[in-house]
Amino acid sequence: MIYIVDKIENDIAVLENKDTREIINVNISCLPSLIKEGSILKYDGSKYYIDNELEIKRRQDLLERFKRLRNKNN
Repeated sequence: MIYIVDKIENDIAVLENKDTREIINVNISCLPSLIKEGSILKYDGSKYYIDNELEIKRRQDLLERFKRLRNKNN
């Protein structure tokens, strides 16, 4: 499963399932120490891993969408 870190509040990370859009709350002690809002996490059934490659791709896709919207409005 793939999750996106939506936000981090106190000791809880709010994660959104990329496919189902389900929201779950996970204690940050169960997550990699370098997570931040927008991080992409893979869950293998027992542990979460940061997926830097997918995160970079997602950020590039979002930037491209933003550019297209900006150009469309000009």
